[in-house]
Amino acid sequence: MGFYILLGLSTLLLLWGIARAIRKGRYWQPAVFGFLLGPLVTLPGCVFIELWSAAGTDLMALTFSFLSGAIFGVLSANGKTMPDSFGKRYGFPLHFIWLAAPVFFVFMLLMAFGGWLSLQRLMPDFYLIGLFSGFALRERLRADKVSASWVSWSAFCFVLALPLCHAAYEILEEVNYARQRGHGFEYAGGFSDSDLKPYDPRIPGSIVARLNAPATFVIKGVDELPVLDGAQAAFPVYAAFAGACYSDLPPLGEREMARYDDRDQKKDILSFTNTIRGFERLVEGKVDIFFGARLSPEQMKLAEKQGKELTLTPIGREAFVFFVNEANPVNALTSEQIRRIYSGAVKHWNEVGGENHPVIAFQRPENSGSQTVMRYFMGKTPLTPPLRDRYVGGMGGVMERVSEYRNAPSALGYSFRFFLTGMGAHQAASSRVKMLAIDGISPTAENIASGKYPLVVNLYAVTVKDNPNPNVIPFVQWMTGEQGQELVEKTGYSRLR
Repeated sequence: MGFYILLGLSTLLLLWGIARAIRKGRYWQPAVFGFLLGPLVTLPGCVFIELWSAAGTDLMALTFSFLSGAIFGVLSANGKTMPDSFGKRYGFPLHFIWLAAPVFFVFMLLMAFGGWLSLQRLMPDFYLIGLFSGFALRERLRADKVSASWVSWSAFCFVLALPLCHAAYEILEEVNYARQRGHGFEYAGGFSDSDLKPYDPRIPGSIVARLNAPATFVIKGVDELPVLDGAQAAFPVYAAFAGACYSDLPPLGEREMARYDDRDQKKDILSFTNTIRGFERLVEGKVDIFFGARLSPEQMKLAEKQGKELTLTPIGREAFVFFVNEANPVNALTSEQIRRIYSGAVKHWNEVGGENHPVIAFQRPENSGSQTVMRYFMGKTPLTPPLRDRYVGGMGGVMERVSEYRNAPSALGYSFRFFLTGMGAHQAASSRVKMLAIDGISPTAENIASGKYPLVVNLYAVTVKDNPNPNVIPFVQWMTGEQGQELVEKTGYSRLR
C-alpha cells in the first residue's frame, strides 16, 4: 500500500511541476519533466497492470506505455519548450534526439534487469512512439509552431523509426528464439519444449533405453505396426517400446534426418503431436495407442461423443511435483498450502514460511497432462484464473519461467518429475529450480516406488476397444510385463510393482 501511495504522490508532484513550469514560461522544465521523468510514472504503472490485471496484461501494459508517452509528449510541448533560435538553427524536431536518448538508455537499462512483462523489452519503444507523436501533434497545433521543412520532417520520421525498428527487431528475436527452443513440433503455440531427436531409436547414437536381451514380443512388417502418439514426457518411453518390438520400423530418410523437427509427424508410425492433439487422433482412429497421464473430463467426453470406449492400461508410475526457484528458502509445502496458493487465498510466500514476496503461480494449458492432474489434485477447490504471462504452454516453459521470472525467488510451477530430472535436465533452467517436498515427503525414486510420496500418478497406454489392429492388445500386455517394465525403469519412470 505504501508503494502505491508514494506512486500517487510522485505523480501529483510531477504534474504540479509541469503546470508550474508552463505558467512560468520556462522552456526546459516541461521537456525535462515529460521526456526524462515521465518514465518514472509509466514504469510502475505498467508493473501495477501486470500484477493486478487478470487478462490481456501485455497488450494493456503496452497500450498504457503508448498513452502515457503521448500524454507527457503533449504536456512537454506546452509553454516555451525551446529557445527561439533552436528551431531555426537545427530545424523541427531534431531536439527529440537529445531529449529521447537518455530516456531510451534508462528504459533499456531497467528492462535489462527485467522480468516485469512478457514483452517488457517493447515498453520503451511504445513509450517513445507515444512521446514523439504527442509532442509533434501538440507542437504543430501551436500558434507559434516552428517552421518545418522537408529536412525537419525527414528528421522526425527518422527519429520515430528508431523505436519502431527496435520493436520489430525484438519481435523477430522472440520468434527466432521460440523456433530455436521449440524444435518445430506441433505443440502448444506451435512448438515443443524439448528436442526429442535423441530419444528416437532410428537416430544413430540415440539415448533411448534399450533391453539387455532381444524382446520377447516382436512385430514384423509395417502393415500392422500400431501407430503411437502421446505426451511430450512419454515419448522416450514409447519410443523405447517401438525400438525394442518393431523389427521393421520404417527408417528415416536423409531429408527427414536432416529436418527431423519439420517432418510430417502425422504420417509417422512413431509420432509426437502433443497430449491434446495426440488424444484427438486416437479417438479419430489415426493413432492406435496414446501415452499420457490422467485424462481430463473434456477428453473423456470427446471419446464418448465419438462413440469410442477406452481402455486405460497403467504401464508405469510417475511423481507430480511442484518446484520453485533455487533461491527460494521454502523447501516443502503441504497439499493444503498448495491448494490455497492456487485458489488465490495465499498470495505471499511469507504466509507459508517464506520471504515477503508475491507468489507467482504458473499454470498449464487446459487438457494438457499436468493441468489435468493439477485439477484432480485441487479437487473441489477452484483454480484461480492465471494472468496471461503465468499461463505457459509447455513444461519446459514453466521450468524456464520459474527459474527466471522477475529474477527473484517468487515463482511456483508444477510438472512431472521425469521431465525435470530426465528430459529437461539438459536445460539451463533445470539447474535453477528445486522440487518441493509435499506433506513432508520428497519426490525421490524410492518414495515414488513405495507410494509414500502423496502425488504419484500412473502413466497410461490408452487404446480404443474396437481397434481392429491385432497387435495392439498383446503389445500393451508386453509393456506391463518384465521387459516393458525394464524399459520404463531405464527411461526414468518407476515400475508398476
